[in-house]
Amino acid sequence: MTDTPTIIREPLTGPAVWRGPDLDPDDYLYELSPVEVAELDRLRVDLSDRELGLGAIDRDSVPIPAFAPALADWMAKLEDGPGFVVVRGLDLAGWTEREAGLVYYALGRQLGSPVKQNDRGHLLGHVRDTGKDIFTDPSARGYQVRIALPFHTDTSTDLLGLLCYRTAKEGGESALAPLQTIYNEVLARRPDLVDTYYQPFNFDCRDEEHPDGGPFYTRVLASVGPDGRFSLRHNSGYARTAAHRFDECPPLTEQQDQLLALVDELAADPSIHVRFTLEQGDIVLINNYAVAHSRAAFEDWDEEDRKRHLMRLWLVLDEGRELAADFDNRAGLRTTADIREDGLAPV
Repeated sequence: MTDTPTIIREPLTGPAVWRGPDLDPDDYLYELSPVEVAELDRLRVDLSDRELGLGAIDRDSVPIPAFAPALADWMAKLEDGPGFVVVRGLDLAGWTEREAGLVYYALGRQLGSPVKQNDRGHLLGHVRDTGKDIFTDPSARGYQVRIALPFHTDTSTDLLGLLCYRTAKEGGESALAPLQTIYNEVLARRPDLVDTYYQPFNFDCRDEEHPDGGPFYTRVLASVGPDGRFSLRHNSGYARTAAHRFDECPPLTEQQDQLLALVDELAADPSIHVRFTLEQGDIVLINNYAVAHSRAAFEDWDEEDRKRHLMRLWLVLDEGRELAADFDNRAGLRTTADIREDGLAPV
């Protein structure tokens, strides 16, 4: 017997309910201190000399004690603040891709444990244009193309982290939308759709396999967890393709279709979301249960060694929230390929 979900029918309040134009940059920006920058540069040299793979790096094996105050600040912003933090001040000039990946991964491991991001087993993902067409290739995913991406959450993990290793020639601006603010708007505009948040939706794995088994997974969009925290998710694109691609997935109901469209519309509203450009060395950390992200289309450089490149982490937080079973999707993607890689550039 399935437990009856707790459905929130009153407007949400608190720091996670914000509007982009009203946000003060101090609410989400964190400028690295000279001491912290020096610590990361020391770590770069140390990890490179040891020639480690990602599997050898965890919170205890590669401690970064100088970052304890910063990590506490970031966690406060992620779980009890606006739900995201932009970290600035890291100068990557002269850093190789491997060095940047090692340091970024080691820093992320201070916050949590990684989950696999694709069928090759990558723990460190790479966001760059591969020339794939997401409209004709069912295996293509948003991080592999240069077109504009709609607002969505990466629903296999607590935390999405992106490090900007190289910027595009033009475009690629980031945008973040507060899911609790959007929930309040749905309450006000279409209260008849609120219950639909708590009904199961199917999501396309894009020709990769989910640990549930098969090419799609089923989860609700909203949930009050055992610890009382309210969590939300949104990915209308993968919900729609699942309904179209797989016989096992029924078509979206009228209510489901309308809710997804309304959340898309609200997230894209400039009076709700915040926009910014990630520069080389910037890191953005995003709570996947509070904030949806988007990216503008971009024009890339012709030279391979100048093309836009972001490194991605999916982390299950060491001090993360409790999730109900019908919402929890922390297992990442199952690795079915014969090749096993960690995503780190070779030596």
